[in-house]
Amino acid sequence: MNGNVNPTVAKTSAKKKPGKFNIIDFLLIVLILLIIAAIVYVFFPDSWLRNFIADETVEIQYSIELQGVDEAFLEKINENDVVLDSVTKSSIGTVTAVDYSTQYTELKYNQQLNEGVLSVVPDKRNVIVTISATAKFTEGKGYSVDGTRIAVGEKIFARFPNYVCEGYCISVPINE
Repeated sequence: MNGNVNPTVAKTSAKKKPGKFNIIDFLLIVLILLIIAAIVYVFFPDSWLRNFIADETVEIQYSIELQGVDEAFLEKINENDVVLDSVTKSSIGTVTAVDYSTQYTELKYNQQLNEGVLSVVPDKRNVIVTISATAKFTEGKGYSVDGTRIAVGEKIFARFPNYVCEGYCISVPINE
């Protein structure tokens, strides 16, 4: 047995090759990816993963107020008009109601009374437009319609088929 190598031992050692991919390696990779996804989900609330998982769309009706609209333009906003965001050109809903019964007022200084007085401005109205839309609700951010954030106090740049304006959102449904 001087220098002779047992052939059965040589065959078994030749079968084990380093770097061969097996099921254990696959399970370890999956476990690492799950841990990374959990960290991203917990520590980065604006991540694409959270948006992908929490895709809740709901039908909402919100209202925007347009102040100081000339009476000549009141008939330019109608029910069933599609409303676009005039900045992004994306749809932000469909008009379901238009209320132009509120007169526009301005605060003016009265020197005799030494105080501010609300004065009605002739030929101008405050218009409240109710819009229906399919919105996405994200925890911590609220509603958004096609990328446009819908929240009370948020400035809305609205484009109707025959009228372009800006106003503020004055009501949004409460998420339950």
